[in-house]
Amino acid sequence: MKNPDRHPQRTDVPRCDRRQVLRALGLCGAGPLLAWPAGAEPATTDTRPPAGRSGEVEQGRPGTPGIYQRLPGVRPLINAAGPVTALGGTVLTQEVTAAMAEAALSYVDLDELYTAAGARLAEITKAEAAMVTSGAFAAMTLGAAACLAGEDEEKMAALPHPTWPRRETVIQRAHSTPYDRAYRNAGMSIVYVDTEDEMLAAIGERTAMIAGLTNVEQLDRPGIVSPERLVSIGRRTGVPVYLDASFCLNRIPNVPGLWRYTEMGADLVGISGGKGLHGPQSTGILAGRADLVAAARKQASPNPAGLGRGMKVDKEEVIGLLVALEQFLARDHEALYRRDRERVETMRKRLLDVPGLELRYEEAFFGPGLVLMWDGAEIPLTHDEFVQRMRAGERPIAVIVADGPGPYFVADVKGPALFANALNDGEEVVVAERARDVLLSALRAGAGRRRAG
Repeated sequence: MKNPDRHPQRTDVPRCDRRQVLRALGLCGAGPLLAWPAGAEPATTDTRPPAGRSGEVEQGRPGTPGIYQRLPGVRPLINAAGPVTALGGTVLTQEVTAAMAEAALSYVDLDELYTAAGARLAEITKAEAAMVTSGAFAAMTLGAAACLAGEDEEKMAALPHPTWPRRETVIQRAHSTPYDRAYRNAGMSIVYVDTEDEMLAAIGERTAMIAGLTNVEQLDRPGIVSPERLVSIGRRTGVPVYLDASFCLNRIPNVPGLWRYTEMGADLVGISGGKGLHGPQSTGILAGRADLVAAARKQASPNPAGLGRGMKVDKEEVIGLLVALEQFLARDHEALYRRDRERVETMRKRLLDVPGLELRYEEAFFGPGLVLMWDGAEIPLTHDEFVQRMRAGERPIAVIVADGPGPYFVADVKGPALFANALNDGEEVVVAERARDVLLSALRAGAGRRRAG
């Protein structure tokens, strides 16, 4: 497999290494503060072999000795679930971790850093303004706070308990996820609707924001109000539109997801800094209207009285996000996509002979994957039992259970899903063989019980 990073697809966005990023932010070149002492290298307990290829997205090596083994009960695992927060979201390239280590050697005025980083993020997302947040959930909360209070200091101080009428956000249920709580955390009251007509009727003097989920673009379901339509409604009614685009970069290739929704006209867009970007999982991007981003900045850390005071983003994380973003722009996403399709095909072929197993291809939001479905009467195994048995043993394997159609799975698929984009080379064979063993073992146990009965 050719190195996906050696053949950049985009030529209109220059590639930057970590020193170029630091220099652009005014954090490099003034002295040796961000350089390792002569002849020294940063100490590390990481036992992973060096990637050997610049910017390559490679994962950790589960089962090898390392820092996690110092903690009882913590085992590195094989991630066949994809870029989910519960598993750490992503892994970082060596360039990103090196940049973060370099940034850790100096103090910096965070306001200056946030301003410089925001300017670069705004440039890339083609927005009026942007800022780094402590994840996409924090972007949702800060964006909602900005729509509620603007830069009015009295209103800002009142959050999350607004006393004024304009404090509602309208959400179509098809766009709803458990993460709607982020809007409530800011003080929003949520008004759920089912149809566009109901949405138009619900928007009024109490409406501070319209919220949407970009994932719905992949859903073939009548009656869904598209992100474009939400933007149109927002413009017509004068209500800001927030689009949660936290998953917009996970489907590969999808680099234009970085600016698709700001160019569409959304007032605010939130993107995860981890997941598909392979930046620190505790970072995110809030991009959009300059006045709303400025209001969100005032509510964010390190401002002592802001609603988001606890939503800290370290200087190291800011630099890590920027370096990861430059690498993302330069990465050969087509090559990564082909690699993951090949891994999925390898898994599919190794599971074909399992009696009673239906295999469905799925790649809506996690990249290429395979959903396993079966009749419980034929294979006496619940989905939860499958997940538990995949995680048993010396090398735990994490999988996710599809429950589509919905915000995260487009097709009508219900069953354990095996995704490829967080696997190392060869781990697709390990995953498929474990899944095959688990299913065949359940089949044999069921046949034995039937014979005994």
